[in-house]
Amino acid sequence: MNGKKTSVAIIGGGISGLVCAARLSQLGITDSIVFDTGKHAPGGRCSSRFINIEGKLHIFDHAVQFFTVSDPRFAKIVSFLHSKGAVKVWPGKIVHLKPGRKPTEVKNMQAFIGTRGMQAVPECLSTLVHMEGNKWVSSVHWDSSMKKWKVDDHGWFDYLVVAHNGKCAARLMADAGTPQIHNLLKVKFGPVLLPRTNVMQLCSLWVLLFALPQKIEVDFDGAFVEHSDISWIGNNTSKYNTENKMSCWTVISSKTFGANNKVPQELIPPLKEKEVISLLLNGFAELTGINRQLITPCFTKVQLWGAANPLNVLQDEECVFQSSHNVGICGDWLVSPSVEGAAISGLALAEVINQHVNGASKDVGLKKHLEPVKTEAIGAFPTNKSLFFKSAK
Repeated sequence: MNGKKTSVAIIGGGISGLVCAARLSQLGITDSIVFDTGKHAPGGRCSSRFINIEGKLHIFDHAVQFFTVSDPRFAKIVSFLHSKGAVKVWPGKIVHLKPGRKPTEVKNMQAFIGTRGMQAVPECLSTLVHMEGNKWVSSVHWDSSMKKWKVDDHGWFDYLVVAHNGKCAARLMADAGTPQIHNLLKVKFGPVLLPRTNVMQLCSLWVLLFALPQKIEVDFDGAFVEHSDISWIGNNTSKYNTENKMSCWTVISSKTFGANNKVPQELIPPLKEKEVISLLLNGFAELTGINRQLITPCFTKVQLWGAANPLNVLQDEECVFQSSHNVGICGDWLVSPSVEGAAISGLALAEVINQHVNGASKDVGLKKHLEPVKTEAIGAFPTNKSLFFKSAK
């Protein structure tokens, strides 16, 4: 270190932002603040719902369903989380499922989950950082004479990290004075990757949480699904409440279903909510072979996840950094759409910032080249890109 106290503003309290801040602190850059919009807890897509049903608390994972480990760097993070009691192995049976066919078990995959919902992962990481929750950052600006970032009314910072994506990130950087960074954050939406596009593309997904008053017999705990309406079915009871007499499920829609039923996610029309719940329950019945009349939930909650899985990721680099303006980007879409991908990107950007503080001057990832990626329900992806890239030819 050069002896100067270095400040970093990190916009986004998901896994990548939290890991970036934690690693910066390890490297001696302790004056970092993570700003997150979450009203209840950090975590972004790595979050859970805690629902009181008939006087008992039930845990539902409503975005990330589980995660895997393939990178030694991430394995160290998971080891730390395990030592703190934040994660555990999920021994549940995970399958590939098609309508009318017997489930095919996914072999040789160790799945991890949070000990109290996936929310336990970011909650544990947030204890390592300075966190400002329920904070909406609406403007940032680079002052070239001061070589500092003005972040709303939160003050001046030496470095800026954008640790989220979607329209909000693109709008935030539109007039920040860094057009290359803004260009990388531009985003389009759709269920199918546009041909020859070099713009980040995200799909939209509906997520249904529901509880049945009794357990049901199915031959799996989680399922990657090939169905027109559904991409994932997960049994939250098998994860967290094995003694529970109820049966608590998460159903994630297909990308096509998300596009065909797109509405403003902040204000879902009641009729659309009712329709989506009915359609996804119908699909659940078809896939499990259970009589639809027997599927009468005692609780339902549906949510439109507007900026869900990335359909393409940055090639070759694990983060983005513009050395002339002290600004970087981290996130799962730079590595792989997963908890591991987000963590690796946050680690990588922290290392680059530390090198820059200590005199190195290099740009990372500014040459925008995105590769298509085959995505399933978020959470089970390796970071070895050769394992999941589609052929670009």
